Amino acid sequence: MSSKRRPFFYIHQLEQLVRLQLESTLNPLGITAGQYMILSLISRHEPISSAELSRLVKITAQSMGEFIKYLERKDWILRREDPGNKRVLLIETTVAGRVLLRQCEQEVDNLEKEFFKSVSAQEMTLLEGILKKLSAGQH
Repeated sequence: MSSKRRPFFYIHQLEQLVRLQLESTLNPLGITAGQYMILSLISRHEPISSAELSRLVKITAQSMGEFIKYLERKDWILRREDPGNKRVLLIETTVAGRVLLRQCEQEVDNLEKEFFKSVSAQEMTLLEGILKKLSAGQH
């Protein structure tokens, strides 16, 4: 039996640690890490349909629908009819959603600074490049 630890093991461990830290950082703002990720993606791609958002995040339309309903109830997003296709609803952030997103970004910036404080700028550039390369290969 191999005693070698696989990269997936480290990735999984790190993902759990990051999620826990994100949740504890974002919780006081009233948003979860998953909701923050969705709100952030909406902001970057708005206006965007729920179907497009589902494909970006790689979750089912039903799961995305639950996220969207919650974000809309909180008044962080709104849905409006696509002028080019009346059957499609486009999602955009509201003023309240953009204010919350700015607060989240500040908190996450602080968290990342603390989390990566032992990583040099050169190592960070290398890490970002590797992560982007791995993510791009999984589409």
